[in-house]
Amino acid sequence: MNQKPVICLGCAFWDTIFKVDRIPSHGKILPERAVQTASGMATAAAATIARLGGSVEIWARIGDDPTGDSFLHDLTLEAVRTDRIRRIPGARTAFSTILVDSVGERLVVPYTDPSLDPDPSWLPLHEVATAAAVLVDMRWLEGAKALLAEARRWGVPTILDADVAPPDALREMITLADHVLFSEPALLSLTANTAPKNALMKVAASLDADVVGVTLGASGALIWQREASAGGTIHEFPSISIRAIDTLNAGDVWHGTYVYGLVNDWGLSQMVQLANVAAAMKCEHFGGRLGSPRLSELLERSRPLLQGSLAGQGDVHRP
Repeated sequence: MNQKPVICLGCAFWDTIFKVDRIPSHGKILPERAVQTASGMATAAAATIARLGGSVEIWARIGDDPTGDSFLHDLTLEAVRTDRIRRIPGARTAFSTILVDSVGERLVVPYTDPSLDPDPSWLPLHEVATAAAVLVDMRWLEGAKALLAEARRWGVPTILDADVAPPDALREMITLADHVLFSEPALLSLTANTAPKNALMKVAASLDADVVGVTLGASGALIWQREASAGGTIHEFPSISIRAIDTLNAGDVWHGTYVYGLVNDWGLSQMVQLANVAAAMKCEHFGGRLGSPRLSELLERSRPLLQGSLAGQGDVHRP
């Protein structure tokens, strides 16, 4: 197993998640359950990597408030290194209130304090040279650009969680990473094509990335991989059938599993198939990222899907 750290940079939220029968249009509703947890795209991906047994740290900004204290404490329970999180004096930690209904769909109401200083000059970029990979999301562009540039300078693999953002920002950021992994709405926002496969081919053809992909929820993922002879090929990877309880953070768990597989030398097919399974397993549990699996659980659930294709892959089988 690769013991070099993965650096995850970006979104840091404190989520309050309510389980309800249905999401109302107005009025008052009493939840069946409630949990609070450290979350956000990069944060949830980092926690997923830690649960799988990887070495991981989060680079982010939070406030110097009690919510920030709770955020840090929660991540220490997941063995995520947090000493590279900057606490901004006078700022409030970003937070969300989320309703999850009986079929797993959600309503998310996030708030980010505009006084969370975006300046990335404090980042310990000298540490990037010894990282296994870096993952960034679209919620702190100044930090993401600085980290991706330094990682490329050292030849460290770079992964972008390309979720919904202003199109101009997306177009800039997708040129900076080796692995560009879209959500479906983000991909479709960049092209007039309404079919994900056509949109993926068009966008991938304009990039220098090695891998460009899009997650499709219950339908799995489409992955374009660069090939020297033909330019690139799209591969389809279906997911497994489940009964969804909570889809919150499924994409973040997908990205975390993908990165864990990348730094542990899983092949592309294994990385994506196990990422699909991990995201599906998360959706079977209420509580956002808290449903992400351990490595032993993931490998056991993936065994029928992979039909022994991981045999002989060494550390893929071992936590």
